[in-house]
Formats: sequence, C-alpha cells, structure tokens
Amino acid sequence: MPSVATALRVRLADCGEKVPVVTGFFGNVPGSLIDGDIGRGYTDLCSALCAVAIKADELQVWKEVDGIFTADPSKVPTARLLHSITPSEAAELTFYGSENVKNPRGSGTIVLPDKVQSAGQPIQQVNGYKPPPPSKGNTPKRPTAVTIKDKISVINVHSNKRSLSHGFFARVFSILHARRVSVDLISTSEVHVSMAIHSPSSESKILRQAAEELGECGDVSVLHNMTILSLVGADMKDMVGIAGKMFSTLGDHNVNIEMISQGASEINISCVIEAKDATRAMNILHTHLFTFLE
Repeated sequence: MPSVATALRVRLADCGEKVPVVTGFFGNVPGSLIDGDIGRGYTDLCSALCAVAIKADELQVWKEVDGIFTADPSKVPTARLLHSITPSEAAELTFYGSENVKNPRGSGTIVLPDKVQSAGQPIQQVNGYKPPPPSKGNTPKRPTAVTIKDKISVINVHSNKRSLSHGFFARVFSILHARRVSVDLISTSEVHVSMAIHSPSSESKILRQAAEELGECGDVSVLHNMTILSLVGADMKDMVGIAGKMFSTLGDHNVNIEMISQGASEINISCVIEAKDATRAMNILHTHLFTFLE
C-alpha cells in the first residue's frame, strides 16, 4: 500500500491547480496500481490512500449509510446508531463482523484503514453526529458494540507428549503457516491449544489437511458450524465485571460457550458458540448490556 499512496501522490500532483476526480470503483486492469484481483469497490480505501498521499488534514467520507450501529440492525431490532467510535473499535468491528456498519434500509461498509490512522489524519463521516465533549470522571456504562463472525471452525489440539510447551506450539503454528491457515482466536494452556478459524465451508480441503497434519502434535478434534461472538469497546478495561456479566448472561439463557478469548488490550472480549445460537445470543447481550442500561 505505501507504493500505491506514493503513485497516487505523483498523479494527484500532476493535476496542479485542477480539482482531481478519482474513480472510487477499480479492479485489476493492465497498468493498475494494485496487483492481484481485488474486484470492484474499495471506494473508502481509495479515498484514504489519497488522503495519506497528499497528507490531508481531514478525510470526509460521504456514504449512503447512516453509520456504525451497536449491533447488526437487520438482526437486532434495538440496535442504535453510534454517535462516535474510535479507530481501534472500528477496526475490531470490521474484523469481527462488519454487518454493524450499515443502514437497515440500505447497504454498504465503512472502512477506516490503518494507513490513515497511523498517518494521524482524522476521518469524518458526514451524515453521522458530532458527539458532545466527554465528561471527565464518568465510568463507562456499556461496551460500544456486539458483533458476530460466522463460518467458524474450532480446532482443538491436546499434546500427548511430554515435551516443552514452546516446542508444541511451534510445531502447531508451523503446520498452520505451511497451509496458510489464519487463526482468528486462540486459547492455550501448557499442553492444549484451541483455535477458531474462519472457513467458508466445513468441507474445506485445506482445513481438513491441516487437522490431519496436526495429529502428529497430539489428539485433534474439530468443531464446525460455530460463530465468534464479540463485545467491543475501548473503555471495557474500566468496566469491572463486564466479562463475568457477558458469560453469566449467556449461561442464564442456555447459550453454551465452547471457547473464550480476551486480548491484552481489553478492547475485545470474544467467545465461540454454536452458529444456531448466534442471532439469539447477540440479541440477549444487546438487551442486557446495552438496552437495560439506558
């Protein structure tokens, strides 16, 4: 991407005093700036790259969507439009389920590329709302959003050898690397690792081959038709007991949790549940952690 931004800077500079009009929909054509088949779209990415290229003070994205919601409004009727969101929260939502980023009456996706974040340029969505100045000393009452990521398989590997844990993990991830398998979530102990992996199909040949090779590391089991359910919020680190509230709420409503993961940044608390419970679980969490806290 840096080379693309550089090329855009050169071409935009050639416009001189003229106002450049850049097409927002592009793909892989002879002589294009991006190698590989990326398909149509990428209007937000293109505008972000232009902003980085010219070191713009601000990037405004005019969309056909209202903004980012507390949940997927097509699945959670009580989902609300967020008045503000941090770049890190938006990045988490984009990775773990961009369906929050749309209008129930329309379609579309809002992307906040890392390049714009790292360049320090503010991004403004025009038809959003300007939030009031944050009050000091207030403890946040709720997370920012709840989201799901479908088509997940979980691979569990339990070492049956008396080997050092670092050797066990090294072999597990070398096998996944060789198969180009990316892990969305991971939970570990000294001799056990559980990994949530996005797989378009439970019959994925690559996933099946990876599971077979992992058999040399220990006992392997694979669960298909799973979903990642995530709470996202930059202020969750200050919400005492939020993880317990999340999991106890799911347990009280008979939603079984297969796997739990929370990063050191505390911006995301995720668990893996059965896909058949996904929409119900998302509504349950939204009701108890968002709506009831009004």
